[in-house]
Amino acid sequence: MRQIFEYLKEYQRKHFDLKLYLLIGLFLTLCFVFNYTYDFEDSVIDSYRGTFLHWLYMFLWMMFPFLGVSLLIARVKQIPVFTGSFWLMLVIGFAILALDRSFTGHMQVIKGLRPADYHFAARCLNWSSSIFLNVIPLMLVYAIFESERPKTYYGLALKRFDPKPYFILLAGAMVFIGIGSFFSDIQSYYPRFQYAGGDNFAEAHGFPVWMSVLIYEIAYGSDFVSVEVFFRGFLIHAFVKTLGGYAVLPMVPSYAFLHFGKPLTEAISSVFGGYILGIISYNSKNVWGGIIIHMGVAWAMELFGYLQSFI
Repeated sequence: MRQIFEYLKEYQRKHFDLKLYLLIGLFLTLCFVFNYTYDFEDSVIDSYRGTFLHWLYMFLWMMFPFLGVSLLIARVKQIPVFTGSFWLMLVIGFAILALDRSFTGHMQVIKGLRPADYHFAARCLNWSSSIFLNVIPLMLVYAIFESERPKTYYGLALKRFDPKPYFILLAGAMVFIGIGSFFSDIQSYYPRFQYAGGDNFAEAHGFPVWMSVLIYEIAYGSDFVSVEVFFRGFLIHAFVKTLGGYAVLPMVPSYAFLHFGKPLTEAISSVFGGYILGIISYNSKNVWGGIIIHMGVAWAMELFGYLQSFI
């Protein structure tokens, strides 16, 4: 735990700038107000799901906050941010993310299944497909464009990784997750399994519901590997060469945008969680701590969601 606090302390010492942080806070506030007032992502962007326009709009939507905060950094800190390398990584990275968020090809593969199987398989594939649509393409990007750098693979290397501090931090987070589970918007959203049709799937195949819960939760958890690799891995380590340690800051609003379809309480908390995990990744050059915490928090939200259903 002491190492994590040292990471946070050192980052603030080197990179905290009140003016910059206030401007980023204002920018984020305006984005939150706009999206949650007009339900922009869910009602507008997602209305194009299954078309090329959905990929294009998702590409622009997710890139916008990263580019906006990068511009603030360039102006306030007088850093020459907008180099050829910056634009190349920006376009490639957010094209991959947009593909991941807009891809519907797996729905064609399972369209012949009976309704109980189709609904459950669609939910599980929606979560687990990110490994193939996000992580593997990013590893190819690393192999092609980052061959001269140490083999960290955007933080996936396990060299000298100590998991203990992250499990301790996760244990502390469980207290706040338990408290948060009493908020109505969280209760209506979790557990995500309740929307997966797992009960019908288990009944159709004659096995206990806990087996479909296990299948779903493994698929659900796998999505957070790709989230950490992209946001705490790629968006930080691919941009360190142009933004330096400030690469953590534009990652945060892009990560918040990822939560815009979720309850407002969770979306706001993602700003603080993303910031802390970003600092840890920047200093440790490793995303496994974030994977442990993020996956653990996600499963804890599911667990408390199940528990709330019995209260």
